[in-house]
Amino acid sequence: MHMSDSGKPHPKTTLLIGFDSSWTPKNRGAIIGVIRKHDGTFRELDQPQMANFTEAANVISEWRRSERPAVTIVLLDQPTIVKNATGQRPVENIVASPVSLRYGGMQPASISRAEMFGPSAPVWQFLNQFGGAADPLSSTADTKVFETYPVLAMMALEWVLPDTRVTGRLPKYNPKRRKTFSIDDWRYVCEQLSDEIAGRDLSMLSAWIIKMKSNPSPSKADQDCLDACICLLVALHLAEFKDCLMVGDTDTGYIVAPLGDGLRGELVDRCGKTNRDPSKWVRILNLNAVQQSA
Repeated sequence: MHMSDSGKPHPKTTLLIGFDSSWTPKNRGAIIGVIRKHDGTFRELDQPQMANFTEAANVISEWRRSERPAVTIVLLDQPTIVKNATGQRPVENIVASPVSLRYGGMQPASISRAEMFGPSAPVWQFLNQFGGAADPLSSTADTKVFETYPVLAMMALEWVLPDTRVTGRLPKYNPKRRKTFSIDDWRYVCEQLSDEIAGRDLSMLSAWIIKMKSNPSPSKADQDCLDACICLLVALHLAEFKDCLMVGDTDTGYIVAPLGDGLRGELVDRCGKTNRDPSKWVRILNLNAVQQSA
């Protein structure tokens, strides 16, 4: 029974969603969702599934209709606020530096990339269906779509591999990049994710990750599903009222990730080097604190 006798949603039930989006109209990403019940335990809804923006919106709407959650939290792997005509958003200028130190890359978001962020880009229609880009520092909306970035989440959680650089290196787990893809790195990411999921009694998702780990030739679609799970992991951190990072601002764009003290220090240093006030650009985000201050 997901509703009270009055038919209203349970006040402490939360729908948590990870959506590794498709970015463009032609591509498909992946989505996964779980329910966090009033007692803090979780109930699974389905395995990760492929979805474009329209399909993802339909899946979310159906979950909301059938589950009647009091709150829905979507962690989306795509910029949700893009106002700059060209170049990088400020948040990308801050984050790209520690990402590149670990041999990673970050795509700049601007309106000039019309298929992704122009007026008719599918991300805006998707966001409009769910109240637009959420303000992480406000508790008013019952549906919240936050931007996240799996790479930043992995860095915060220290899912990095040994390297000559003291920062280590990011796993090379994208099967589409055949020249750099490493099956050992793929298994490493699966192991790290499995460890995080195991403690939350999500048996169906755990079994899926174990299956992915043993896949000798994962596809790009498999990686999209894995990234959706990493997005979901960020949602889990938020719902469990763990301290998280909010990098950027609600005017020019932000990214939410788990809190990593080492990463936070690097981001603060980067703010200093780019003449930004770190207290405005790198914040601790805790949804419980946001609710209490409302």
